[in-house]
Amino acid sequence: MASIQDVASLAGVHRSTVSRIINGEGKFRSDTRRKVEQAMATLNYRPSAIARSLATASSNMTGLLVTYYTGGFFGEMMEQVQNELDLHKKFLITAQGHHSADGEREAIDRFHALRCEGYVLNSRYLSDDELRELAAESTPFVLLDRLVEGLEDRCITFDHTLAAKMAVQHLIQQGHRNIACISGPMDRISSQQRYQGYLLAMQEAGLPVNPGLTVFGDYKRESGYQAVRELYQTGMTFSALFSCNEEMMLGAVLYFHEHAIDIPRQVALISFDSVDLCQGLYPPVSEVYFPLSEMAQSAVKLLISKINDTSFWGPQHFAPQLRLR
Repeated sequence: MASIQDVASLAGVHRSTVSRIINGEGKFRSDTRRKVEQAMATLNYRPSAIARSLATASSNMTGLLVTYYTGGFFGEMMEQVQNELDLHKKFLITAQGHHSADGEREAIDRFHALRCEGYVLNSRYLSDDELRELAAESTPFVLLDRLVEGLEDRCITFDHTLAAKMAVQHLIQQGHRNIACISGPMDRISSQQRYQGYLLAMQEAGLPVNPGLTVFGDYKRESGYQAVRELYQTGMTFSALFSCNEEMMLGAVLYFHEHAIDIPRQVALISFDSVDLCQGLYPPVSEVYFPLSEMAQSAVKLLISKINDTSFWGPQHFAPQLRLR
């Protein structure tokens, strides 16, 4: 395996010259740079990422904190972050928070140990105070889908309350009065906001909110299936269903199909969606779109601007879109 000294010898330059050209430091004559690049190609030399990080005090790596790896939502998030980082020739390190503040702390500690340049944090369990303390440290980070007072310049946000309200208002406009809701877990801020949107739409329309028409799931497919079964077992009647995420809606649709419940004649459906899963259901389900891809891309761009100390001109707040089918 060729070394940096082999490249220097073949190019007829000092080892430090090769190192500085690889790391983009200083200015060199075009013929010197060409000789070094030709020597690297001839010897099939690959610069060591570890060595470069030691020489430049930068790992060129970015950390991404997610709750867990499974599911289309987090897969889409990781893909979009990776695609945006590829444009800047940076490496991605991912870690799971494992549904706990301790897990999220461990993930951030791991990023720090690996000398990541910055972090994109889809944090759901760390407190606002702890995130403000983290902001006092030197490594920049961006919060994806989280708003923390005092850290607004680091936040990429979405109005979950308004989005849920828009979805339920559409059902009300179609004449529905008994609207069931499959909510997410109440230990998540976004779940609280989505459920609040459901309540606001019902209250503003002057409709009674029946607690028996709400089932709390865990954002996974099976909980959507179980939620609908629970609704029917209680004997509650409803003509429409709002699901706070697409995976739970998929489980709900499976239950309806298995029990020959006609969609939309017997029950109208609308759901949150971030990966166009609802479009692939049969029949296709109307949705309020959560622009995860665009938000993930914007989060990376914002982080890069903080790392490079440059201005950021992209969007930081994203508005919901209603997609009717």
